[in-house]
Amino acid sequence: MKRAIALILTALLLLPLAACAGGQEPAPTAEPGENTAVPGEATAEPGMEDYVPDFNYNPATDFDQRLGMNGNMSTVIETEDVYYWLQDDDGYLRYCEKDGSDGGVVCGKPECVHDNGNPIAWHREKNCNGYVGATQPYMWMLDGKIYFINDYEYITDREGTCGTIVRMDPDGTNKEVVKSIPKPKTPYGEGFLPQSYCYHRGMIYSLVWGDFIDKSEPSHPFLVMAFPLDGDDWITIYDSGRDFHNGSIMPVGDCCYIVDNAWNFEDPSILYDENYEGEFIRAWNKTTILRWCSVTGEFETLHVGDELVGIFRYWIDEEGNFYTISKYEEGVGSERVLRLADGEWEEVLNFDDPDMNYTIRSLSDGIVIARNYKEYNRNGMDPDIDIWIKRYDGTTVYKGKLPMAWLDAMEETKTLERSSLVCGDENELLCIFETRKRTPNRSNEPRTYAFVKYVITENGLEEILLGTTYHAIIGDWDW
Repeated sequence: MKRAIALILTALLLLPLAACAGGQEPAPTAEPGENTAVPGEATAEPGMEDYVPDFNYNPATDFDQRLGMNGNMSTVIETEDVYYWLQDDDGYLRYCEKDGSDGGVVCGKPECVHDNGNPIAWHREKNCNGYVGATQPYMWMLDGKIYFINDYEYITDREGTCGTIVRMDPDGTNKEVVKSIPKPKTPYGEGFLPQSYCYHRGMIYSLVWGDFIDKSEPSHPFLVMAFPLDGDDWITIYDSGRDFHNGSIMPVGDCCYIVDNAWNFEDPSILYDENYEGEFIRAWNKTTILRWCSVTGEFETLHVGDELVGIFRYWIDEEGNFYTISKYEEGVGSERVLRLADGEWEEVLNFDDPDMNYTIRSLSDGIVIARNYKEYNRNGMDPDIDIWIKRYDGTTVYKGKLPMAWLDAMEETKTLERSSLVCGDENELLCIFETRKRTPNRSNEPRTYAFVKYVITENGLEEILLGTTYHAIIGDWDW
């Protein structure tokens, strides 16, 4: 399980993850290979057959869709005065004033060194109020408290758990352990663990996956599982069954949308052939889109097909409409937005331009964000970026250059590597960029994460550098 397994895990871990809504007892756990949700089969509770789901967003209780799609690897919480942000590979909760005037680690201890200027290095301060010990960047705010899951230290300190739920006041004080999360029990053995977490309406949801071998046949199933904040055990919502699957989940109001991308290897034995050096080949079979109602417990199959070769970026509006992007084409990207209507895809808008090739970067709150298409370049991302923002009705919000003056402030890490968060609405964009200092062998490269807000005005985009975090990668990697 060398090169092929590494490629599988890389592909899976880059997938978006959201979480489905909770509140009712879900379908029972399936046996291996038996799908919990039966597509098309009604499972509504008696007296609830005519229930109409509510898809409206409640910011006090609901997951923010903007953070669950498009390869985003950060969490941002907005309050009246500040943003809180937690970046992948950081381990420290940070804040920043909305005008960019102040920011740092969420810790008021005057003597604390916080991350000591380098979150990954050996000299990080674990007693800092802002230390979260999270390898997966997700947090949420509930009843005036910030919650997160410390899912790193359990590896050595708490056998049999997946992490610890912790909460604290927004200023970093009164940090307390809420409870530990047990490892989920699955029909596929001990190797299945939550790959990410998401809170929605009283439940913590996760995709749980891993490798499974039965009678020498390898497979990669996933399960949608939920852990009630006031409960003690995981419950299974959906089981993909055997074969090779990856997917995502997204809560909207009463419902949880589940996307199951099923695929096959032409020769699955290459997964376990240590001498295999050929091209890694996989063939997609189909994508299934399901909607589960947390009130009635009913599953509804919205679509089954292979037209798009997997669905990884999508948005659900407050009417329950499902939007995604057209099939990715090498040298072209994805340039059309599609909406699911009666199980079929219809085009609702595109980014056709005779002078420039645009590809869709993000589906977000009322807007779609596209940028000029560029082939991947291992030497970094070209900071000369053109973007085009449209509403879902096809009207343009902004078209032009993406201001990048903030890049001049990255004194140690001048190379623009990628964006780990791009989302927003008609009024502003929230972006987190990664910049690096190139090393000769492309290993242990110092990097900076820059949190940038773009305010959409009549005169264009106004950029505000909200905050940065620098990773020198010196010393042992000790969380």
